[in-house]
Amino acid sequence: MKITKRQLRRIIREALLKEQGCADREDGCIRRDKDGTWYILNNKEGGVWRRGFKSEKSAKDTLAAMHARKG
Repeated sequence: MKITKRQLRRIIREALLKEQGCADREDGCIRRDKDGTWYILNNKEGGVWRRGFKSEKSAKDTLAAMHARKG
Protein backbone atom coordinates (compact mmCIF):
# COMPACT_ATOMS: atom_id res chain seq x y z
CA MET A 1 0.00 0.00 0.00
CA LYS A 2 1.36 3.39 -0.98
CA ILE A 3 0.61 6.58 0.85
CA THR A 4 0.83 10.04 -0.60
CA LYS A 5 3.03 12.84 0.73
CA ARG A 6 -0.11 14.62 1.89
CA GLN A 7 -1.27 11.57 3.87
CA LEU A 8 2.18 11.18 5.39
CA ARG A 9 2.26 14.83 6.44
CA ARG A 10 -1.17 14.48 8.06
CA ILE A 11 -0.09 11.35 9.95
CA ILE A 12 3.07 13.05 11.21
CA ARG A 13 1.19 16.23 12.18
CA GLU A 14 -1.40 14.22 14.14
CA ALA A 15 1.32 12.24 15.93
CA LEU A 16 3.18 15.40 16.91
CA LEU A 17 0.02 17.08 18.17
CA LYS A 18 -0.72 14.06 20.37
CA GLU A 19 2.73 14.49 21.93
CA GLN A 20 1.95 18.08 22.90
CA GLY A 21 -0.76 19.16 25.27
CA CYS A 22 -3.04 21.89 23.96
CA ALA A 23 -1.54 24.36 26.44
CA ASP A 24 1.84 23.88 24.76
CA ARG A 25 0.51 24.91 21.36
CA GLU A 26 -0.03 28.39 20.02
CA ASP A 27 -3.79 27.94 19.52
CA GLY A 28 -4.35 26.90 23.16
CA CYS A 29 -7.10 24.72 24.63
CA ILE A 30 -10.24 26.62 23.65
CA ARG A 31 -12.06 25.71 20.45
CA ARG A 32 -15.29 26.59 18.71
CA ASP A 33 -17.74 23.80 17.95
CA LYS A 34 -19.71 23.40 14.71
CA ASP A 35 -22.86 24.71 16.40
CA GLY A 36 -21.12 27.95 17.43
CA THR A 37 -20.60 27.09 21.09
CA TRP A 38 -17.16 26.95 22.67
CA TYR A 39 -15.42 24.14 24.52
CA ILE A 40 -12.22 23.54 26.50
CA LEU A 41 -9.87 20.66 25.72
CA ASN A 42 -8.37 18.51 28.46
CA ASN A 43 -4.64 19.22 28.36
CA LYS A 44 -3.53 16.15 30.32
CA GLU A 45 -5.82 13.33 29.21
CA GLY A 46 -7.01 14.54 25.82
CA GLY A 47 -10.62 14.93 24.77
CA VAL A 48 -12.99 17.64 25.93
CA TRP A 49 -12.89 18.93 29.49
CA ARG A 50 -16.02 21.10 29.37
CA ARG A 51 -18.29 22.25 26.56
CA GLY A 52 -21.30 24.45 25.88
CA PHE A 53 -19.90 27.93 26.49
CA LYS A 54 -21.75 30.72 24.69
CA SER A 55 -18.62 32.80 24.14
CA GLU A 56 -14.87 32.38 23.96
CA LYS A 57 -14.56 34.81 26.88
CA SER A 58 -16.74 32.67 29.16
CA ALA A 59 -14.63 29.60 28.30
CA LYS A 60 -11.41 31.53 29.01
CA ASP A 61 -12.82 32.86 32.29
CA THR A 62 -13.76 29.34 33.39
CA LEU A 63 -10.30 28.04 32.51
CA ALA A 64 -8.64 30.94 34.34
CA ALA A 65 -10.78 30.30 37.43
CA MET A 66 -9.84 26.62 37.42
CA HIS A 67 -6.14 27.50 37.26
CA ALA A 68 -6.53 30.11 40.01
CA ARG A 69 -8.06 27.50 42.36
CA LYS A 70 -5.10 25.16 41.81
CA GLY A 71 -2.50 27.84 42.51
